[in-house]
Amino acid sequence: MSETTQIRAAAPKPAVPPSGEEELRFIRNFHDVFLSIGLAMFAAGLAIASVLLIRGLVGGADESAWRRATAIIAAVAFADAVVMWLLAEIFARTRRLFLPSIVILLAFGGFLFCGLAATYALIFLDANIENLEKPLSELRGLPLFLSGGVTLGIFAYYFRTKLPFAMGYGALALAGTAIAYLFFAAPELVAQHALKLQLAAGAFLFVLGVAYDARDPARRTRYSDNGFWLHFFAAPLIFFSVTAMVVSPAQAFSGEAYPAAATLAVVIAFALVSLLINRRALLVSGLLSAVASVWVLVSKTGLDGAWTAALTLLILGGAMVLLGGGWHAVRRVLVAPFPKSGPISRIIPPEPPRGSASE
Repeated sequence: MSETTQIRAAAPKPAVPPSGEEELRFIRNFHDVFLSIGLAMFAAGLAIASVLLIRGLVGGADESAWRRATAIIAAVAFADAVVMWLLAEIFARTRRLFLPSIVILLAFGGFLFCGLAATYALIFLDANIENLEKPLSELRGLPLFLSGGVTLGIFAYYFRTKLPFAMGYGALALAGTAIAYLFFAAPELVAQHALKLQLAAGAFLFVLGVAYDARDPARRTRYSDNGFWLHFFAAPLIFFSVTAMVVSPAQAFSGEAYPAAATLAVVIAFALVSLLINRRALLVSGLLSAVASVWVLVSKTGLDGAWTAALTLLILGGAMVLLGGGWHAVRRVLVAPFPKSGPISRIIPPEPPRGSASE
């Protein structure tokens, strides 16, 4: 056996990612961070240069000048969106750099939004605002026009690049488009049931995320990445709508123990669901609310501000450390009554035996 063969045989084999863990594949090294900062700066510079260009091209104050200015804004914004799409062809589709691709998508969506807003104004509005009722009625279709156009753009980006973040972002935009349609058809309905619609939007993203998770219970493929971002966007929608239904805004800022305890109960319920479906992303949205709730409850003991802060951080930090370190042990107890095979096991994955590679 040659020396080279011996070295290769002695080299350790690459570690296999533990089954069921949420691998954050959107960042691989500092090069991704460096490039993402550069892309963010480039997009910001492009936006500022566009504003300066538009200011130089726009002149006059009559209706024809207003329409010309709106057309210029739309053209420049769409041109900026095309620039970001071309960058996506290089960094997202060809080089598969996920974090830079996220920055490009956010910039692309922003420029597309501005272009669509100017286009809507060019088509449906006029410069005469003496009669306010007409412009206000014409603006009712603006959210639907914007959300629908941005949603199409995001999903076009997803199907071109297969960026998992775009799936979660696009599903969020799709839910927003459904609400915008309801607002266009019945604005009073949206005003009366805003929290329920927000909860329905979050539930839609959550169910879609669970569907992707069910296709990859081991969390090893792009389906799992899609599920992660869907849960990431679903969590705040569900959490804050449920919390607002349980605790009114007046109670939330009253400093009383009941709303703090109720909010903490919602956080605990989120933690249980996270453990069952093996998704830590759901816990992130409730973290700040949990800090505020524990702070209020601890302050009721009569301790001063410094001790309240210390105990709040110790309680929550300790709980997160225990939960993080004992995630699999806690899951093993919670999922024990559920089937180990079949459809349910793909939604609530069974925990591997104690001492396996997942721990």
